[in-house]
Amino acid sequence: MPSGDPQRDTIGHRDSDKTKPSRLKSLLKPQLESPHLPGREKAAARFRSFKLVFVPLLIFSLLSQIAVVWTQLDDIKIGHFDFVLYYSAAKIIHDGKRDQLYDLALQKDYQKGFGLAYRNRVLPYNHPPYELLALLPLANFSFPVAHALWAAINILLLVLMLSRLSYFVAAEFRALFGLMIFAYYPTLTALKMGQDSIVTAYLLVETFVNLKQRRFAVAGAVLALGLYKPQFVLPLAGILFFRRCWPAVFGFVSATALLAAVSVAMVGGSGLAELFSMWLSMTHRGQVVWPELMVNLRGLVYMILNLGGMAGATNVLNLLLSTLVYVVTWRLWRVPANDSDELFNLRFALGVTATVLVSFHLYSYDATLLILPMVLMLDHVLKGRVRSSGVQPALFALLIFLFLPLLPNWLLGVAVIAWWALPIPILFGLIAVELVKRANSAAKPFDMEPIAGAV
Repeated sequence: MPSGDPQRDTIGHRDSDKTKPSRLKSLLKPQLESPHLPGREKAAARFRSFKLVFVPLLIFSLLSQIAVVWTQLDDIKIGHFDFVLYYSAAKIIHDGKRDQLYDLALQKDYQKGFGLAYRNRVLPYNHPPYELLALLPLANFSFPVAHALWAAINILLLVLMLSRLSYFVAAEFRALFGLMIFAYYPTLTALKMGQDSIVTAYLLVETFVNLKQRRFAVAGAVLALGLYKPQFVLPLAGILFFRRCWPAVFGFVSATALLAAVSVAMVGGSGLAELFSMWLSMTHRGQVVWPELMVNLRGLVYMILNLGGMAGATNVLNLLLSTLVYVVTWRLWRVPANDSDELFNLRFALGVTATVLVSFHLYSYDATLLILPMVLMLDHVLKGRVRSSGVQPALFALLIFLFLPLLPNWLLGVAVIAWWALPIPILFGLIAVELVKRANSAAKPFDMEPIAGAV
């Protein structure tokens, strides 16, 4: 709830013009040099070693992924990747055939016209139709030009994400975070595939920023815009509901109702019924559902059970583990309303990480959602705020694994990229441990103002 103080329009106080420069100067000083916390010298030494390894690793990862995309430019031009499904659906709406949007035969006919890779099969468009409103202008261009424009829009969104997050992370680490975002395998994959995953990640960043600014209704409405892939927003919406954040819930429900009305106007009730029937078929392996390619709990459970010939139990065990993860996340959000900035950052990071884990359908490009929790958790660690001595080295090792150049490409090539998701439950555990430690700690919080002045 708002504090009632007109000077407190974000979580954190607005300083007077006189005191702000000195306070910001102390805030932006590397916290690893603080003499007030035990083990600081050891933590600083670990960070120096980590940076010596991690920065070159990020540069090599970025260059190697760019090289991979360069070798696949011809495949992109002939519609080998996923942008073909968005482009064909936008063309169908553009041509006035909106009531036939979910007719797979019609989708196949459109895709054969410009997607040479899909002459004998269809890549179904199975998202709510309102998403296509943002893609309709691209239907006026040829397929290669539309794909290039969509990639450019997504790159701008990545830059905007970094800009929005910069208010809530220490200045000396922003360049590192920017390099992480662009060197991240799912980021380059989403750009290459022409997917909408970067848009989803951006919406989560905007949700985070608006919650920080106590613009709860706006945060809920922004979150609802991501319902074109409902598995990525409903878990967070559920947390807001169980936490009784009613303004956010109101914003979410209102925006959902508006999007539903727009969708019905676009394709009619029968069109939405066809969409729901397509979703029901996604509980089984095949067509566009391949658990071994999913970087979430479902993918990991499938890979482990498949080793023993018990892959048929994947959905049941995945449901049990997903429920456990979600309950833990909800429990760790049940705290007093006046918690500090860094605790909110960690809780939101935990919520997004949980969303990635429990999402029933998530391929490697959708792991762009992890950008936000990785940045927030690493910022927390580099500021020296960790209460558990094992969190820092564990997080460093986890990030090095996630950014190993070409490892995910190789795992994808042998159709076992689900194993690349192994660090994600560990990330969830690290954030959860830190939340528990800080919530139960009787120590006085660090004498450090959160970054204020977000706009």
